[in-house]
Amino acid sequence: MANIEFFDRTMLEAMSLLAESRRYLTDKAEAESQKMDLEQGLANSMETMRLVARLTQVLAWLLTHRAVHAGEMSIAEATEPDRRLGGRDLCAKDSSDAAKKLPDELQSLLARSHSLYLRIARLDDQATARAEGNAVANGGPRLQ
Repeated sequence: MANIEFFDRTMLEAMSLLAESRRYLTDKAEAESQKMDLEQGLANSMETMRLVARLTQVLAWLLTHRAVHAGEMSIAEATEPDRRLGGRDLCAKDSSDAAKKLPDELQSLLARSHSLYLRIARLDDQATARAEGNAVANGGPRLQ
């Protein structure tokens, strides 16, 4: 039960962060980026894309694992390579140093999305290890 409660809290956190990010991007981001020089504007665009990528990857992973909890999908199916948490090269990177010159609200969204992404990455690794353990225990091959 605690596992489901943790999962539900994490899903709510991700949805809340998505809604907050959407509000920021639609209400403030454009006006703030117009005040920036070219270099800072490019950094702003890159970090905004990183924010969106993190949230997209996290939500896709959470929805997949919601299906596992609901019995609609096995853990083996959920940990197939195309269903694992993606974008690790881009999303796992700590860009807090590069973001220091960006607006405070964007910095906050980036830091929180980074923390959430790293937590989900650990869960993804744990789920994959569990699926591999189940496969080996059942006499099957190790997952790729």
